[in-house]
Amino acid sequence: MNNETLYTELNDNLENLVKVYRSLLDTVRREKEILIASKLDELTENNKSKDAILVKIRSIENARLKCARDLAASVGADTEQPRLLDIANYAVPEWQDRLRNMHSVLELLVRRVSEVNKQNEELVQAALATITGAMDEIRDGLKPKTTYARQGQIATAKTEGGNLVRKEA
Repeated sequence: MNNETLYTELNDNLENLVKVYRSLLDTVRREKEILIASKLDELTENNKSKDAILVKIRSIENARLKCARDLAASVGADTEQPRLLDIANYAVPEWQDRLRNMHSVLELLVRRVSEVNKQNEELVQAALATITGAMDEIRDGLKPKTTYARQGQIATAKTEGGNLVRKEA
């Protein structure tokens, strides 16, 4: 294949990857809204969507890696770890800006997805801490109180006769 075809193939792949990452960003933002609203049914559906998007990203990423290796080999860049910025340095000038731009867009999208996902994790951890605390309180409430526990015995005194307090009546 010629360089033009390899570049077009890589560019199409990168554009597809950007679309899917934008979809993932929308999904994790939606997940945050669902977590705040505590809608567990919607959370399950959202997680299924997120899993499907992640599978799609892996597939596109594998294709991107192949395209990047092919173009890197064609222009003389590193084929072991083909990076867009390295390929851009070796590419013809009209491709350089586009490759650098795609790199920046993807980097920004990945960073945003990561930030929102971290916020979601913090929300989940806070919810788990609250639930754990509530469960501990319920468990403590069900335990018998030590104040009313049977601890002692009634003392029984054995007396052989009554004691006389006064003789006068």
